[in-house]
Amino acid sequence: MDLINKLANPVNLSVSDKISGGLMVAVVGMTITFLALIFLWLVIEIMSKILGQKQAEPKAQAAAAVAPAAKAEPSTAAVKEDAEDEELIAVITAALSATLQTNRIVVSKIVRVADDRPIWAKTGMSEQMNSRL
Repeated sequence: MDLINKLANPVNLSVSDKISGGLMVAVVGMTITFLALIFLWLVIEIMSKILGQKQAEPKAQAAAAVAPAAKAEPSTAAVKEDAEDEELIAVITAALSATLQTNRIVVSKIVRVADDRPIWAKTGMSEQMNSRL
């Protein structure tokens, strides 16, 4: 503590005292920072465990309620879905053919990609694309 009191007026200190005082302040600062980060990490982990259990229960109940209903009519839903997929493939193929001005396009499968970007990212991308047209 004597060195910290001396750092209050560093005019009369040697270079080694200044360096050791600076290192001591840096170590104390980093220690406090890491302790605060560890505390925040623990709080977040505890909160995620508490909230994670509450959110998992409704999803399990909803899945159990939907499962019997899904078993009742798989044939009609599957037929409608296949017809919609074929129609979607035909429409996308026609659009690509018209855009690229060629008839040699074969689209056999279309896979939807999950778009989990926030709305501001989608809006920004749309604005960028529209500004370049």
